[in-house]
Amino acid sequence: MGAKVNHQPRAAGAGDRGDKPATEVREVLNSLRQIVRSLRVSSRAAEQRVGLSGAQLFVLSCLARQSPCSVNELAARTATDQSSVSVVVSRLVALGHVRRTTSKVDRRRVDLSLTSSGRTLLESAPEAAQDRLIASLSQLPKAELKTLSRLLGKVVDAADVSEQVPSLFFEEGPALVAKGRSRND
Repeated sequence: MGAKVNHQPRAAGAGDRGDKPATEVREVLNSLRQIVRSLRVSSRAAEQRVGLSGAQLFVLSCLARQSPCSVNELAARTATDQSSVSVVVSRLVALGHVRRTTSKVDRRRVDLSLTSSGRTLLESAPEAAQDRLIASLSQLPKAELKTLSRLLGKVVDAADVSEQVPSLFFEEGPALVAKGRSRND
């Protein structure tokens, strides 16, 4: 059985009949393009300068601010889900930049912390663009942030791109499907 197709009517001037998109549509797309470009440029700079993806650098910088911490705590700090962070952490552990240890407080918990090579690497790394993005979103009044979240959610749903669990920017992780759907839905 095929995936549910969301056939929503388009707003006037949004490309129906070959018309040019409305000015507001163009402005929103340009803002999204600027954000994505900034994230891509930052990720490339991290790769060239320290050999890590932008997502890996972002995770390291979050750990540098507060560690040890659990994967769930790190997911909250990176504003993403646990599975995405876990993939990035595994890569950083394999590279020797992050250490996993059993918590001294709770033996069931695994703590993550930077290794000396992770700290050294951060000293020469550029700032992660995700840090700037989170800081700028955090400066918005709560009502505006809620409105932005709601509106972007509507765009994601209407564009029919909401099935994949979002991973950290420019970090390929496992193809996870949201809402408990199987890959064959």
